[in-house]
Amino acid sequence: MDTHSGLKYHYCVWKLTGLIQPEGMSRRRFLLYAILLNTFVTFFFPVTLMAKLFFTQSLPELCENLTITITDIAAGLKFLNVFLVLKQLKKIRHLLKRLDARALEVNNEEELGVLDRAVRWSKNSFRIFAGIFVFGTCLSCLRVHLSKERTLLYPAWFGIDWHQSNFAYAIIFAYQFFGLVVQALQDCASDSYPPAFLCLLTAHMRVLELRIRRIGYEGHDSRDDTHAKLIDCIQDFMQIHRLTNVIQQILSVTCMAQFVCSAAVQCTVAMHFLFVAGSNDLSAMALSMVFFAAVTLEIFIFCYFGDGLQAQSMALLNAFYSCNWMEQSLKFRRDLIIVMIRTQKVSYICAGGYIPLTLETFVQVLRFTYSAFTLLLKAV
Repeated sequence: MDTHSGLKYHYCVWKLTGLIQPEGMSRRRFLLYAILLNTFVTFFFPVTLMAKLFFTQSLPELCENLTITITDIAAGLKFLNVFLVLKQLKKIRHLLKRLDARALEVNNEEELGVLDRAVRWSKNSFRIFAGIFVFGTCLSCLRVHLSKERTLLYPAWFGIDWHQSNFAYAIIFAYQFFGLVVQALQDCASDSYPPAFLCLLTAHMRVLELRIRRIGYEGHDSRDDTHAKLIDCIQDFMQIHRLTNVIQQILSVTCMAQFVCSAAVQCTVAMHFLFVAGSNDLSAMALSMVFFAAVTLEIFIFCYFGDGLQAQSMALLNAFYSCNWMEQSLKFRRDLIIVMIRTQKVSYICAGGYIPLTLETFVQVLRFTYSAFTLLLKAV
């Protein structure tokens, strides 16, 4: 059992994109690779998008450029945040190994099944986001193919007249396609690792809940053995609490950036859709709908798994009360009361340290986006 394997795809992407040094590659070669890749793609790619904003000549074009630019800048910030929390990622690996060792020590079939499903869900979160980005990339390529005039994958400024030069157009198109693939990989990993972490954390909470509920109901255990099992569960709870704190540190900036980005992109995409709907540009309308659905799905997945974590944390309090404490010693009941006082504080992850990841927050974000959109309509 290795629940950290649920992050296998994410670590592969981070190695490919220059965040983590692959095994067998020298330090000097890795640094050269990471600096070149992130300079020409992670940094220079959004610069070309932002530069294009100064050359827009219409409001629909500005909306389209803003949608892509905001998304790309947010992706870069989330990717940078992964680099800043690499030490915390190592702590998570260590804590998950400890919790996995406990699960293997107990060797309960139901507990192992919960962890196995969590690993599969963690990998599926990456696959879901990968599917979204592959579809968006293919749609951009299809739009270029169907366009009646020469165009780029995304509006960008390079300071070269690529309209009149086949060679310049080929170079710029190849660069955009390469940059788009690299940034799609970065964003896929950055957007899918928060739900993956939340899924694994919730699974270990669920395992602890099952373990606690069995305390005192196994007839062959003496009072001392039952008390020892309670102490083991309390130590497991402490490990989960440490894991929750580390995940909070990692996800706080990422989730906040995603909330801000999603609200801004939703308003901009809605404005762009209204403008292009009158021009019957089906490819532009489809691209706008994909962007809107993608950013909305991203925050929904964050809030869905965050809400599940909160519900599972509340279930731990009920689990401690549901064990067979009535037939145990005074020392057992005293320790049980102390840990129940601690479990009354519900665990949840907050974006920016203030906004809880719950489905209620998701609804509030949609309401805020709608209010901002109606305000923009009045201003226009």
